[in-house]
Amino acid sequence: MRAVAFAAVLLAAAAPSRAAVSITAALSHSEVSLDEQLVLSVTVSGDRASLPQPKLPPLDGFSVYDSGRNQSLSFVNGRMTSSVIYTFVLVPRAAGKFRIPPIAADGAPAPTDEMIVEVSPAGGAPAAPRGTASDSRSGRGGPAPAAAPARRRAREVFVVATLDKARAFVNEQVTLSVRFYSAVQLVGDLRYDAPSMTGFLTEDLPPVRNGTASVDGRAYQYSEIKVAVFPVQPGRLTIGPATVRCQIARMAAPGVDDFFDRFFSMGTPQPVAVDSPPLTLQVDPLPEGKPADFSGVVGSLSARVAADRTEIKAGDAVTLTVTVAGRGNLKTIPEPQKPDLPALRFFTTESSMSLDKAEDRVGGAKIFRTVVVPRVSGEVRVPGFSFPYYDAQRRRYARAETDGILLRVAPGEGKGAAAAPSAPTAPELTVIADDIRYLKISPTHAFPSAALAAVADLGALHFLPFAALAFASILAWRRRRAASDPSGNRFREALSRAEARLAQASDLAGGDAARAVALIDDTLADFVADKLDAPAAGLTLKSALDGLKALPQPPSAETIERLRAVWEEADLRRFAPGAVGGDARSFAEAARAVLAALDAEVRR
Repeated sequence: MRAVAFAAVLLAAAAPSRAAVSITAALSHSEVSLDEQLVLSVTVSGDRASLPQPKLPPLDGFSVYDSGRNQSLSFVNGRMTSSVIYTFVLVPRAAGKFRIPPIAADGAPAPTDEMIVEVSPAGGAPAAPRGTASDSRSGRGGPAPAAAPARRRAREVFVVATLDKARAFVNEQVTLSVRFYSAVQLVGDLRYDAPSMTGFLTEDLPPVRNGTASVDGRAYQYSEIKVAVFPVQPGRLTIGPATVRCQIARMAAPGVDDFFDRFFSMGTPQPVAVDSPPLTLQVDPLPEGKPADFSGVVGSLSARVAADRTEIKAGDAVTLTVTVAGRGNLKTIPEPQKPDLPALRFFTTESSMSLDKAEDRVGGAKIFRTVVVPRVSGEVRVPGFSFPYYDAQRRRYARAETDGILLRVAPGEGKGAAAAPSAPTAPELTVIADDIRYLKISPTHAFPSAALAAVADLGALHFLPFAALAFASILAWRRRRAASDPSGNRFREALSRAEARLAQASDLAGGDAARAVALIDDTLADFVADKLDAPAAGLTLKSALDGLKALPQPPSAETIERLRAVWEEADLRRFAPGAVGGDARSFAEAARAVLAALDAEVRR
């Protein structure tokens, strides 16, 4: 197993320029009830290390959650093969018969076949999982035994797979351990094929463990891989065999004592393939009494909420951060439901995920950030948020709840925001004195009076101060809007920032062409990152083009090709200056024209 890391390094550099790509898709089952889930697995294969991502079409009737991907690489006889399995969790939203349209990938000659899913009402008979059999007689909590491989004593290498429990609930973590034992020297390449796990979500638990052990009185070296599996359907599920393909040194023939005879008798390495026995897991459905907003998390959760400030003015933005942490498959936790409060305006929620795999238990934290803008002044309370889960240890449903947030909102500048609470009445005023000031018919000072009269006769020009006030109010409103919508502001101002940097590159072209080309290259990546609201660091040409095609108003194919050509030329000018002719000033103008056309098309 230690050869896997070395083989992976060789594979990354061995990808050919042209390669065949294929795509397949499979469902964990085709019949499901409304309160269950199913898994869509999409496999992209080819003879190169970098494979395209599948283009998942809209799936009517389902909420789709990305559950990650697993990639495998192999290098046998100078030929490399690679495959990536993308896993998606489908949660039905309505009963009926729904179609999964064909799924395509760039470079694949044909998409996948169409699939049909029949969703029955909640509480109906669950779909029979693949490979079902009679109920397990083993109890919950104990490790699942693995049958001993045949003739294990006579084998130089073998594989054993075990589960840490034989019975689990739907969406409860079960840890799969695969150990590869070797009592002889390994030569050449080594390949590990993970077991097929239909009906499970998986999460790797690195690192690979290495050690020594004695089995049946013989010393072995072993490498162990652990994987967290989450069953998504009830019944008796099967985990297929794990396969290791390797080459071992052929031993000298019996009775050969001469050193040179022993050396040459080793000959060609002998290829060996060993499998672990398949495993079964009894999966129990979750008990009755699920909360209406239950998302399927089994484990333990805690939640907290914080605001970046609690004393603000009406119309200003506040960022609420809700953090859900604990153990379990937290990827399926949806965003918290926004309370219906007329005093507050909620904007789009952004989420991020951090995984923690300490002690081989999958957990971590999922963070939701929402911008909130108060509409009134006074004290406004944001109610707490709640996240249900099932506690498998205590066998009951529970909730992770946050406290409420109290916002003290002052009246906004220049706004007549209504106060949330009514103010107390002022005490009665006492009149101390009063007087009458008479108008003077004849002004004492002629010049000030004449100036005031002239101002009074300006007529329509009196509108100018009101126009200036209106302009200032609009400008202030635009600034507040930009502050409350940073993603939109970044999208709208992408072209102006890019044009400023390209003008700077054009000025540098005469004296420092290399610096000018580097600035143009960075400007292209920053412009696309602003349009996609993504970090520019690590943005590749492929991911940039895929992101632009996925925009609500994607650019035309012609503009996409123009951007591709300019991007590739910028890379050539930057890293291979002698490969492209022409001055950097004209290239900066060509880049500006492409970005202007791209900006105009995505703004339609």
